[in-house]
Amino acid sequence: MDPDGRWRNLPSGPTLKHLTDPLYGIPQEQQKPALQELTRAHVESFNYAVREGLSHAVQAIPPFEFAFKDERISLTIVDAVISPPTVPKGSICKDLSIYPAECRGRRSTYRGKLTADISWSVNGIPKGIIKQFLGYVPIMVKSKLCNLYNLPPRALIEHHEEAEEMGGYFIINGIEKVIRMLIMPRRNFPIALTRPKWKTRGPGYTQYGVSMHCVREEHSAVNMNLHYLENGTVMLNFVYRKELFFLPLGFALKALVSFSDYQIFQELIKGKEDDSFFRNSVSQMLRIVTEEGCSTQKQVLNYLGERFRVKLNLPDWYPDAQAAEFLFNQCICIHLKSNTEKFYVLCLMTRKLFALAKGECMEENPDSLVNQEVLTPGQLFLMFLKGSLQLMGRRTDRTVLREKRIPPWMEVALIPMTGKPSLYPGLFLFTTPCRLVRPVQNLELGREELIGTMEQIFMNIAIFEDEVFAGVTTHQELFPHSLLSVIANFIPFSDHNQSPRNMYQCQMGKQTMGFPLLTYRDRSDNKLYRLQTPQSPLVRPYMYDYYDMDNYPIGTNAIVAVISYTGYDMEDAMIVNKASWERGFAHGSVYKSEFIDLSEKIKQGDDSLVFGVKPGDPRIVQKLDDDGLPFIGAQLQYGDPYYSYLNLNTGESFVMYYKSKENCIVDNIKVCSNDTGSGKFKCICITMRVPRNPTIGDKFASRHGQKGILSRLWPAEDMPFTESGMVPDILFNPHGFPSRMTIGMLIESMAGKSAALHGLCHDATPFIFSEENSALEYFGEMLKAAGYNFYGTERLYSGISGVELEADIFIGVVYYQRLRHMVSDKFQVRTTGARDKVTNQPIGGRNVQGGIRFGEMERDALLAHGTSFLLHDRLFNCSDRSVAHVCVKCGSLLSPLLEKPPPSWSAMRNRKYNCTLCNRSDTIDTVSVPYVFRYFVAELAAMNIKVKLDVI
Repeated sequence: MDPDGRWRNLPSGPTLKHLTDPLYGIPQEQQKPALQELTRAHVESFNYAVREGLSHAVQAIPPFEFAFKDERISLTIVDAVISPPTVPKGSICKDLSIYPAECRGRRSTYRGKLTADISWSVNGIPKGIIKQFLGYVPIMVKSKLCNLYNLPPRALIEHHEEAEEMGGYFIINGIEKVIRMLIMPRRNFPIALTRPKWKTRGPGYTQYGVSMHCVREEHSAVNMNLHYLENGTVMLNFVYRKELFFLPLGFALKALVSFSDYQIFQELIKGKEDDSFFRNSVSQMLRIVTEEGCSTQKQVLNYLGERFRVKLNLPDWYPDAQAAEFLFNQCICIHLKSNTEKFYVLCLMTRKLFALAKGECMEENPDSLVNQEVLTPGQLFLMFLKGSLQLMGRRTDRTVLREKRIPPWMEVALIPMTGKPSLYPGLFLFTTPCRLVRPVQNLELGREELIGTMEQIFMNIAIFEDEVFAGVTTHQELFPHSLLSVIANFIPFSDHNQSPRNMYQCQMGKQTMGFPLLTYRDRSDNKLYRLQTPQSPLVRPYMYDYYDMDNYPIGTNAIVAVISYTGYDMEDAMIVNKASWERGFAHGSVYKSEFIDLSEKIKQGDDSLVFGVKPGDPRIVQKLDDDGLPFIGAQLQYGDPYYSYLNLNTGESFVMYYKSKENCIVDNIKVCSNDTGSGKFKCICITMRVPRNPTIGDKFASRHGQKGILSRLWPAEDMPFTESGMVPDILFNPHGFPSRMTIGMLIESMAGKSAALHGLCHDATPFIFSEENSALEYFGEMLKAAGYNFYGTERLYSGISGVELEADIFIGVVYYQRLRHMVSDKFQVRTTGARDKVTNQPIGGRNVQGGIRFGEMERDALLAHGTSFLLHDRLFNCSDRSVAHVCVKCGSLLSPLLEKPPPSWSAMRNRKYNCTLCNRSDTIDTVSVPYVFRYFVAELAAMNIKVKLDVI
């Protein structure tokens, strides 16, 4: 220690003073920049996409042109605007703005209107601009179009949001979804590649090629490749409307410029004038064009336009040359505006391709960061929006060309063509919204109110974690793709751990049962986890406080002893002190929400069902209120009344019962309306709180990838204890350290112990210690100064015998996380239950009370143990054992049939089985066979295949 009482070389780390600050937790004037930086790339890319990007994108869409009644119609989208989320005009509400919390609460989509300015002309004569509503598109939370944009923390809380809400995601049907950043090839750069699969593209193709990912300013993209053929020529391939096309390079070069063949030849062989093979190859490529009768640029354009226009869907009045120019504009080097520039780029790619094929240049690695770029969510949003608008135009063309009619949305707009334009100024409007088409499956959406919406598109294009993003908006969970370094920065002393263990923690950090948000009462997530007793870690890296993670703690400080005590801690099992468990260690809850919509229970057009109870109904016995709903705070068990509703027409009362086997507590109930605010009392959301205290089989983990399963709650009086009477919370098996090499956990244990003794909070940022200034020496000295062993070990005494243990036990404080993997969600047990109607075997599946499949590997295990009769019991007696009648003479399972019942006046009551083939009853015997075998015999009989049994 220094003379002033401070520790030498103490890292300037975090403190716990802010937790006791009276102002802690009070909303500040502005949000913290550190948290907002996490989603800035998402938000800014979306802001660009919906403003400048959208305008550029729609202006790059070619006009939609077609002929109708001998008139040439042209439609051009000149601009498009997306409006902030609002309710429709005429709705019953005080504020027209829609906020994200409402969409989460009633499972709707946070969306805005897409409106376009469409210029139209007839025979080249402009007729005006139509302002048309095209549908709805999802709005990113906290973007400039979001109604939360630039709101301070206090205002965010008033709108039922987190004070530090980061945004950067969409709300689709009430579920928060994020578009991940995607790795794409570097744009507008020729990459030399070797792909053996290219040989299968046709005769003479080799594995050599040069690829370019061409991207325009508005992010329209086309992949273009040059292939090297065995005869020395080059083939150009490109994609148009998801269809692959091939074109000899010579045609493309001749069509782009009006150069002579000699000029093209000189440009291609530049730098390789002395290479005779290359000169011959270039000559052959140009000779192929000449042999087709194309010697000039115009002839080549006509030649290509004539052959490609069938795939371009252009108007009939387009000449072939114009069709070819359209092809080059949309498919070849689309990032360049000049055909001359495209020509020189193709020549450059050709020279690079020959250099690759002849071994003069190395193959480039497409996985290298030099050859990659990031596709942001805004760019992807813009690409799909533009694609949907183009599909809308193509659908219009198909309707006119194939069905010889104008789509309904254009009928009013084209009325002035047959009348006087000056008399119809108000008819230049679309009568119904244009129908957008899903770009992947070409699936037409319905003509309901949501016609034209892109919600379904985004439900398919976005890439999400199924379990991690179950409606949680924490920093750790919403953006795992951008937080993998951030989560890694939450690992204390990560530089002392084996790399795979740090990666494991990066994954398990997203599975913690922590305290993910502060707005539980405003949420309607299907499933939400909450740790009841979270704590602030005594050992934390710098980034923990930088992101203010104390607002969303994820674990508990636990006293951990590294000891092999009893046999319940083998492998990854761990023992928890029962007294700690009783005091609330790692207690948690699961919030489950269920939407109940009465409109789904009735026929369309019927409006007679409402929530309520019938007076004096004995079934509810004071379990439901007058609205037919459970009381807030009521405990529900299996079979209790859940909710009740009435039929106003008939007066009939319906009571639904709670069907889950797990007890729960009613946390809150929300009454949900519709978009216009005119919804009646027909839709509610019941949120239930299910207590989930730790039980045997639940999963825990430290912050070092050391996962463990709770194997036993051990009584405190039988647990080992220290001289001071300290009893550990967790017993960790020492065999978990040598192979996994998580030295950081050992250091954290010493640091946490010294922090608790000195009232400090240690900085665990990686690389703050070195060999000269080791962590062991630093924390060992602190432990020694507090009167403890330098190495963090203590003498423990057996809780059973009271005898001092011979070995020194390593004991300290480690921050432990409880994970979401709980045995209550996964256990599966069955005695008897439902069976398959065809095979009569037990059905599978936990949700339907099914059995666990006993497969071939399980069969092999029983055979290896020599327990064949147990195998017979599992696969026969406990499966589909059945007693069947068989004729021992003919060996048929199907021919024995039961006699018809005797008349009522007959004294005989015994009915016999008779073989219909042998006409005898004395040859019938019973056998025990699997029921599926009887089904198999019947199936074979249907195919005229007879099965004969030899009954001994």
